[in-house]
Parts: sequence; structure tokens; C-alpha cells
Amino acid sequence: MVETLLLRNESKGTRYPIVLEKIIFVFGILGFAFVNDYVWSSIDLIWYQWMASVGLAIVVLILIEFIGRGIQSLRASK
Repeated sequence: MVETLLLRNESKGTRYPIVLEKIIFVFGILGFAFVNDYVWSSIDLIWYQWMASVGLAIVVLILIEFIGRGIQSLRASK
């Protein structure tokens, strides 16, 4: 058993697959770049382009976070 920073006792488990999460993050950045290029070419007004870019970035980050939480929950259920 290991004592955590919040003074909980937890057993040591397996290592977290941080490399997999980093790879998913890189693919998310690449996907954002390609989709953002398409969005900018299909929208005429500059304000809408910027709003779409910010919205797309937020959606991509939320999606990556959900994938990371899914990996974490699958790992915890083993």
C-alpha cells in the first residue's frame, strides 16, 4: 500500500499508458490542422473563421480528454 498526497492508502498498480495518450494528442493536433484548413476555406467572414477555429480547438481538446478518461477507466477496471 502507498500513501497518496491526500493521505489515502492505495495499492500499486500497473504503469499508466502515457505514450498512448501522447500519440492520441498528436493525432488530435494533426486532425485539428486539417479540419481547420477546411473550415477556413469554406467560411468567408473572418470573425466566423476565428470563432470556428476556437470552437474546433475546444471540441478537439474535450474529445482527447474523454478518450484519456476512457483509457483510464478501462485500465482501472482490470
